[in-house]
Amino acid sequence: MEQPIVQRIGHPSPRPKQDDNDTTNHRQTNNKPLAPSLFGLPTKSNYHSSTGFVHCCVTRCGKNRYHLSIQTDDAESVSIIANKVKSSRTSNYHLFDALRGGMNAKLSKKAGHYIGKLRRDKDQPVGCYNLYNSSREKETVAAYVYDIPALTQQITEGQPPRKMQAVVPKQSLSSRDNDHGSSNRLMEHLHNGTWKHHNLEAVQTRAPKFHEGQYRLNFSGRVLTPSVKNMQLENEKGECLLQFGKVDEEDTFHLDYKVSR
Repeated sequence: MEQPIVQRIGHPSPRPKQDDNDTTNHRQTNNKPLAPSLFGLPTKSNYHSSTGFVHCCVTRCGKNRYHLSIQTDDAESVSIIANKVKSSRTSNYHLFDALRGGMNAKLSKKAGHYIGKLRRDKDQPVGCYNLYNSSREKETVAAYVYDIPALTQQITEGQPPRKMQAVVPKQSLSSRDNDHGSSNRLMEHLHNGTWKHHNLEAVQTRAPKFHEGQYRLNFSGRVLTPSVKNMQLENEKGECLLQFGKVDEEDTFHLDYKVSR
């Protein structure tokens, strides 16, 4: 069933009201989202009842730092810190587990809470990124191709919505079954379309509807500010697995995700 066309500017979905006399333990209810473990697969209780996603918030702190928080009814603590490496010749962000190291810990690769990096592939065209874990082998755990329109296209067509493709190993694979050779060639599989033969999963941006002079997608009230960078990623079955968009004109974004069924 096709989703309704709604504006990129919307209103947040109201949270269900809780009876003051309700003393039910929060962690025993199925309709209230809990925070999943940082590296674990979400369970049914982690998904928000109104949208079916795990809700996250990304905050830009200055030019070189981002904080990602998992939103729950209990609390909203920073889970991941992304810090841009200024000395790098390409876009390079180091990622840290804030739940383990704290907000004031030194952001160093030698720190015990370093978990990986997102870096633009210098051997590929602009817009190609690899996500690496913190292992010595620098294993690639995801590859992204972000389409950046040429200046002439922006002049002739205006600001078209951005397009992205990504490929990741399927979550059903255990670490001992993972083909490390294929994992480190994710970008190649994405470009060549050979990801299907290596137990990988690919997603791409869902095409927005052009209606009454605007591009529109249904974000279920999670995206409040129009932007060409707002996007939803869907798999081959048309299932939306991730959505990202601006919340305000400043530095706040919502990034929601779920696991493929």
